[in-house]
Amino acid sequence: MKKVLSVLTVLTCLLLFGCGAAPKLRTIVNSFSIEADFETVWVAVIETFSDMQFPIDNMEKDSGLITTDWISFPDRYADCGKLGILDTALETNGKFNAFLKRVTENSCELRVNCSFQLTYTAYGSEREHRKGCVSTGEWEADFYKLILSKIDR
Repeated sequence: MKKVLSVLTVLTCLLLFGCGAAPKLRTIVNSFSIEADFETVWVAVIETFSDMQFPIDNMEKDSGLITTDWISFPDRYADCGKLGILDTALETNGKFNAFLKRVTENSCELRVNCSFQLTYTAYGSEREHRKGCVSTGEWEADFYKLILSKIDR
């Protein structure tokens, strides 16, 4: 009887605390060729950050780099896996950047990157924890589509 009780106790603990799962591995498209001059694409990138309500932290036109600081964003952009059944997710944040490079007089390459993290509390603790998340690829695709819509006006 003690053996059965021990096994049930272990299984209950595993069920309650061991239900977390890692994010899915994905192949993300984050580099795009755009047939337009640098100035046109640069303005479209800035407008797109604004339209998505992602405030720009740093912008260097000479290097083609635009970055944001950590900001809260829609959950569909990140896969943080699953927390343990008794853990509580608090907030998902992302940091985004775009790098624009002139290839020819009328074409550019745009590379976008994002880092994500989930803030959560673990069962029985009030201390906040953070874990890394991965992109779902939706932010990159949405960003690119918005830029193209601004260039094709």
